[in-house]
Amino acid sequence: MNTCPCCSEQLLRHARHNSIYWFCSHCWQEMPNFSSTIATNQQQVKKLDRLVDALDLVCQ
Repeated sequence: MNTCPCCSEQLLRHARHNSIYWFCSHCWQEMPNFSSTIATNQQQVKKLDRLVDALDLVCQ
């Protein structure tokens, strides 16, 4: 179960407009889907690493 980063209470999972978000009923705030954001960032880093490797080969 995911917990709120602000108050450590359990978050409720909601879906809206083809996306998932989390809601804290204690803070009464929508929380981002951190696991999805982290996965997306890791994919972008891998793509950048491949691009840098390709540029290194071209510049040699």
